[in-house]
Amino acid sequence: MPTLVVNGTSHVLQHPDQAAALLGLETPPGLRDAARAAWELDEIAQAWLDLAESTPWEALIEPVPHLGRTPLAIAVDAANGIAQLAGAWSSAWFHWPGNPRTGETGDAAVVAYEASIVAGIGGRDDLLAFVRPVVETWRTFVAAEQDAFAAHAARPLRMPRGGLTWFELLEAQRLHAAQHYRQAASGIRAGGHEPPPLDFDAMVGLRLPASIY
Repeated sequence: MPTLVVNGTSHVLQHPDQAAALLGLETPPGLRDAARAAWELDEIAQAWLDLAESTPWEALIEPVPHLGRTPLAIAVDAANGIAQLAGAWSSAWFHWPGNPRTGETGDAAVVAYEASIVAGIGGRDDLLAFVRPVVETWRTFVAAEQDAFAAHAARPLRMPRGGLTWFELLEAQRLHAAQHYRQAASGIRAGGHEPPPLDFDAMVGLRLPASIY
């Protein structure tokens, strides 16, 4: 996660607005359309599912150049974040980063949790058994709750790294899933395969870093 050090104090960021607040900068008002952000996250999630279904297995388990992680592991990371969102809407608590099974929070907990999932994936069927339910559940959830999202975009939520509104959390997870998709796609493309296309430019307010880190 991006970390900003201000006067010797480290601040782990989840949303660009947090950086602006720490630096005393004004940010232009966003569209704040939570329903649209949720559907755009759904589009990214569907692309992840397509990637998991169509990419040659050897490309999914080949580490991405300069990153050291495989597209398979990155897919698990992106899907895990999305999987925690529906529960956050109902409980006002977003359990990420952390281990949703044990209740632990923090980077070490989420790394160990996701590593255990990756270790249990022996082939494409195992990968799809993890990713597909997350993607399908998210689509069903958004279709049922999109009007509530629009009406309560500023609903506050708690999480291990501090609070965000529902809209900010959707934006943060949209950015998280998109950045990881671009990382995985770059590695798959470097291996001579073409990943499913995804038009980030059409997504309102989504700005990916210039470089793939």
